[in-house]
Amino acid sequence: MGAMRLCFLLICLFLASVSSVRKRNNIDDLKNVDYGKSAPRHGLQLLFWFAQEVVDVDHNNILVLNSNFDPHRGDFGFHLYLNKEGILPSLSSLQSYYSVGNLKSPGAKTLPAYVQRYYRNTNVPQRNMDRLIVSMIQNNPNRMFRVFITAHNLHKNDFNPSDTYEIDPALILQIGHPYNCTLDQNNNYGIYKEDQICCQFLIQTGYNSTECTHRDTSHRKKRSPSAHCITYEGVKLEIKASTQGYPRLVWEIPAYRTENSKYVHIDICQNTHSSDTSEVYALVRKQFHIHKSSGALDTSVSLDAGLQPRLRLYTSLFNYHFTEPYIWYGPEIDGANGLIPAIIKGLDASLQLYAEDGKACARLYIEKTFSKWEDVLYHSWVGFYKSSQDENVDYYTYPNAVKFPKMNNYITDNYDVYQYNSSLAMAPGVQIRFLLDKKYNNVLAQTTPMGGC
Repeated sequence: MGAMRLCFLLICLFLASVSSVRKRNNIDDLKNVDYGKSAPRHGLQLLFWFAQEVVDVDHNNILVLNSNFDPHRGDFGFHLYLNKEGILPSLSSLQSYYSVGNLKSPGAKTLPAYVQRYYRNTNVPQRNMDRLIVSMIQNNPNRMFRVFITAHNLHKNDFNPSDTYEIDPALILQIGHPYNCTLDQNNNYGIYKEDQICCQFLIQTGYNSTECTHRDTSHRKKRSPSAHCITYEGVKLEIKASTQGYPRLVWEIPAYRTENSKYVHIDICQNTHSSDTSEVYALVRKQFHIHKSSGALDTSVSLDAGLQPRLRLYTSLFNYHFTEPYIWYGPEIDGANGLIPAIIKGLDASLQLYAEDGKACARLYIEKTFSKWEDVLYHSWVGFYKSSQDENVDYYTYPNAVKFPKMNNYITDNYDVYQYNSSLAMAPGVQIRFLLDKKYNNVLAQTTPMGGC
């Protein structure tokens, strides 16, 4: 009998530990925990992005999602999390957990550069251990209940209960609004860049960007001969859409870095493996010898997914010929310009603008439960436009939606994906629109215009 009581007590204690996840209610609470506090951890950056871009909080303290967001589609690398370790509260049969933050995931390429920065430029195991997990109704991706941050145990696949916290909606609101990335106090757009605002948030929470608790002591050839967390602060590399389907390279390097370097090169590389955004051996599409600490150059390289700028610095002529340079890896282009598909109103489908070989492409995501969709969309078409200011009748081309070829190499559990490749050069302002029928005023979806320089 005593053994049974002991067993019952242990079960009760286990259940209590599972359901009693500590909650963070404000930024001061966040400052007082050690979660993700130093480079290369990315959990705080992930939380900042989530509060800025994915979710908002209404006047009833209810989490309200971006209307285009759908974790079933794999947006931003979201995927189903089964809670096998039991670190989070049990859910009803109608709810599910979804996790994001695995930077090896192909979908994670759409996450902002500030979330992926240390993953690209370091080799230490902490660079990919943080995750953000949400609970949602299975058949209603726009309804979210709770938000958690957690981290893997180092060198293991399970999560650490002592590094797991629930995020109160009040904290989501606090991060999302005082750190607004699009408006300043005078309502001027574009004054502050999102990565600069994220930096302010990290400073307030006590994030240390200059230290690491672990160094990679192996001799495997990886991103840099200095495979620890000492990365070059202030370096910015970016590839943007320019005219005629060719990208423009934009860079900004602290002056003292260029002054202390004998040779400065920037390569535009083509990565091929989606599992790692900073392949060592990648096709070099273009090389530039840089003489200024900042500037922009048009290239003759086709705009395509996988393009990545890489900075190479040599301190001397000897180093240039006989040693490996320090390499700093910029963000990799994902093809969709970091944008998730736009929901097509009233239909279980969505539309996405995508760049491939310098040309504008349209992707249709059709839910697998959307039966007889070809009949429903028989008269529907997608218009390609050189500018978002063009009238609906002023299309460049207008393929029929049911004629899109299916992408057999693009697999999701809930969607079939179809893609049409146009001959329109991917350039700033390019937009695609979904029209239900032959009438020009029945637009059910339109994408955000392609950004650029």
